[in-house]
This record gives sequence, C-alpha cells and structure tokens, in this order.
Amino acid sequence: MPRAAVTIMLERVRPHRRGLRPGFTLVEVLVVIAIIAVLTALLLPAVQSVRETARHTHCLNNLKQIGLGMAHYASTEQRFPPGQQRVGANKTLSWCGFFLEHMEQNAIALTWDEVADENVESPDSRLYFRAKIDSLYNRKATNTVLPFYLCPSTSRRHPTRGGDHRIIDTDGNGTLDPARGEGFACIDYAGCSGVEPDYTRYRLPSGEMYSGNNGVLLNIGAGGDRPVPVADIRDGLSNTLLICEVAGRGTYGTNGRDYRGAWASGLNCVTVGPRVMSVPLVNPEPRETPSKTAYFRGDNGNDNSLFADHPGGANVALCDGSARLIGSDVDEAVLVSLASRKGRELFSPP
Repeated sequence: MPRAAVTIMLERVRPHRRGLRPGFTLVEVLVVIAIIAVLTALLLPAVQSVRETARHTHCLNNLKQIGLGMAHYASTEQRFPPGQQRVGANKTLSWCGFFLEHMEQNAIALTWDEVADENVESPDSRLYFRAKIDSLYNRKATNTVLPFYLCPSTSRRHPTRGGDHRIIDTDGNGTLDPARGEGFACIDYAGCSGVEPDYTRYRLPSGEMYSGNNGVLLNIGAGGDRPVPVADIRDGLSNTLLICEVAGRGTYGTNGRDYRGAWASGLNCVTVGPRVMSVPLVNPEPRETPSKTAYFRGDNGNDNSLFADHPGGANVALCDGSARLIGSDVDEAVLVSLASRKGRELFSPP
C-alpha cells in the first residue's frame, strides 16, 4: 500500500488533537474548592454585618414612625396616650391602640362603638374599646400583626411566641383561645412608664427616691390610668424616653393571661431598671422561665431591662419623635435620667 494512503488512514482513526481540551487534575479541583471556602469564610461576617446594619436601621425606622405617630397624636390632643386604659375587670388596653389612625391604620384603629355581644366576632377588624381585649369580638384586631411593632433582628423568642410573631396554642388543645391570649400579635417595643420607684439603686439628684409612674406611658396605679400632658414633660421631649425595645416577649404565668408581649395588651408598659443589682439595664442574659412575668430580666415585677438582638445595645424612641441606640455600656445614671419625665437630672441622650 502506498505510504500516502497509510498516512491518510492513520489520520482518520487518530483523535483530532486540536479538538481536545486540557482538564483539571483532582489536586487542582481541591485547591479551587479550598480557595472558595476561604473566601466564603472571609466574606460571610461582612455580609452578616451588612444585613444586621440594615435590620438595625429598619428597627430605628420603626421606632421613629411610632414616635412621630405619637407626636402627631400629642400635638392634636395636647397629651400622650395613656400607657394603660382599663377595659372591663382586670383587663387593660395598650397605648399602642390609641394612635393607629396616625400610622395609616384606620382599618384597625380604636373605636368606642357599642358592642352588643362580645362573645361573637366583630363585623370588622377595628379594636373595640367597649369589649374586653381578650374577647372573641376583638380577635380580628388583636391577631393582626403590625410590622412596625416588630424588630427584624429579633431571633430569641419566649416559648409562647411563634415564628409568625403570634402567641401559640399554649394549652395544646388545638384551638387558639383569645381568652388566653392565644393568637395575639406580638410587639418588640414597650412603653416607658419611668424609673423603678422606691428602690435605693435609683435616686434623684436631690437624693430622694423616684415616685411611681414618673415616665410618660403610665401603668395603672400610683397615678396611672391617665394620659400625661405634653406640658408635664419638664425634662424636655428630646431628653425623655417614650418607647424602649424589649424584644422577643410572649405571655407569662400559669394561666396564660399575662400578655406582656402582645401589642394590644395594656401590660405592654415597663419601668426601667431591674431590682436585682447583678442584672444590667441593657441586654442582660435572657431567663427562659415561664413563671416569671417578664422574660429578659431577673425578678418578678414589671420592671425591665432594655433587650434586643442588636449587637451593642437596644433602640429607643424619645418624646420628640427621634430614635437612637442605647449602648449596652451606657452609664446607669444617664439611662435612668432619660426614663423620668420631670426628674430635672442633667443628662442628655448619649
């Protein structure tokens, strides 16, 4: 066979080398994977930091919206809403329900319309003052989640609070009973009723102890169940706390009726300052003890520390409508001074 013919036949059966592509060896693939893993590990904290910054800003905006809504209410009424308002026997309505029309929430706003039978569902989603908060009649309102009452950073939640930010079926009977607060929509912010009174840890510049209900959104008792006039905030609107972040709460007590974590509940007011000396005023370690009446502090009253899942502190709103972060390392005297409305302490927000 001629040599030229043999050459042609060999070319036909020989792989076309110009069509082949060089591949990666196993070692090269492993090196690439390792580099990607290292880069991911380096970038993940930065991504998480950016996300938390966005969540923190969102939380501040929530508090600013709430503060401005309450400021509009106060401008119209010449007073802030009551922290608690009695509704029937041993039930109270929260400050949260009094200014919802100023938050463009007319569909759920408080109404004084008559209620024929509170054991049936209401015809609409408004919050009816003349029916008990935990009645079937108010269930449409109390079960409505209001996004501006929730901090997007909240990750640690009381066991009675579900992932949808409503109170769960606490007795496990398969139904959500409004008489136990089940289904109630939660809130991560609490009204500030002032400084923990009659306790030697906190004193006025004069050396006297604080009297009860020395803040703006008052608890019932010791002059509570009444709104505070704007003129009575003598320390200045920009130097007085209105709302504190106390995130992750649910319901407490064996009967499930201590609704401190629900926005419609009048128990959503706190005095700043735990009685226990070892408990910090901002971001203490949580106590997952359902028998306690509040979640993130160390004793059994309605006095609280500020608590949030933001690194470094918790957010607050002031009476002038501004919002800011209070650091975990804040001077105790500064935070206490901000909680009272007319203590005449000589401190400004940090």
